Amino acid sequence: MNYTSEMPDEKLIQLYLNGNSAALSTLAELHKDRIYNTIYNMVQNETAAEQIFHHVFAAVINNLMAGKGPADGNFLQWAVGIARQLCLEYLRTERLRRLGIEVIPPVNTSGLSFAKDEKLPIHNGICHQSHAKIKHMIDKLPEAQREVIALNHYAGMSLKDIAGIMKCSLSAALDNMRSGLSNLWKLMQDNEMALR
Repeated sequence: MNYTSEMPDEKLIQLYLNGNSAALSTLAELHKDRIYNTIYNMVQNETAAEQIFHHVFAAVINNLMAGKGPADGNFLQWAVGIARQLCLEYLRTERLRRLGIEVIPPVNTSGLSFAKDEKLPIHNGICHQSHAKIKHMIDKLPEAQREVIALNHYAGMSLKDIAGIMKCSLSAALDNMRSGLSNLWKLMQDNEMALR
């Protein structure tokens, strides 16, 4: 059977749990660009983004097989939540390494091991020069503002979904979005760059 984007995520998840692996491939195909772009914009490292992306889908499979799927059937929000946690762990580990603190790699929470050259097909993430400049400016924002903007712009998530993922109130997510956009606008003005 050929699955399409019109089929709800919840139905595709159920088909996968009933033994149809093509349903998960369809889910991955539908959401891979938004998940990958969210990861890349958090870690700003293509190699790390590819590895984290791979681990997200390994964790998705492992969780689904253990009966732990998205409570409301919203696959994208659930997968982005997993991606966010993996990105935060990566960023924490990198900060410690830069400080010269030896980091013991965490146990692979997905329950699967990967060869270093093993990859899932992903969006290449090649951006126009103006997008690269904007990303550079977003990197200068405080972490919470940067994260809200990335989840909203690159994953297309609503502020309500972002508040759920970040475990904060809707008003806190909204404040971070407003402050982040205001600070981004100031940075763009300082750099004489206009959104087009």
